[in-house]
Amino acid sequence: MVAGPLPAPSGPGKDRLRLWIRLLRASRTIEAELRERLKKEFDTTLPRFDVMAALYRAPEGMLMSDLSRFLLVSNGNVTGIVDRLVSEGLVARARRNGDRRTSMVRLTEEGTK
Repeated sequence: MVAGPLPAPSGPGKDRLRLWIRLLRASRTIEAELRERLKKEFDTTLPRFDVMAALYRAPEGMLMSDLSRFLLVSNGNVTGIVDRLVSEGLVARARRNGDRRTSMVRLTEEGTK
């Protein structure tokens, strides 16, 4: 059996595909602009901003595992970002109920400014 090239999409499917591609392009453009502005105006990155924004919405703090799930990233990614934010005094980390396996994180007063 010889397979030939797939036919080009046509009709409503083609229009939906074009719209999807335009939306992706717009999303990438907006994200690139946001990353540039965060770096230029606040000397921060989008991942750091995402962590701090999530914690700002949870003044009582969040479990590290909940934070990574909320942000849709791995625990390791969140740990690296939180470690740097803790060292800068923007985030505080505490063990939950003495359990060494779980940590609560929250913004410090400095982190809310």
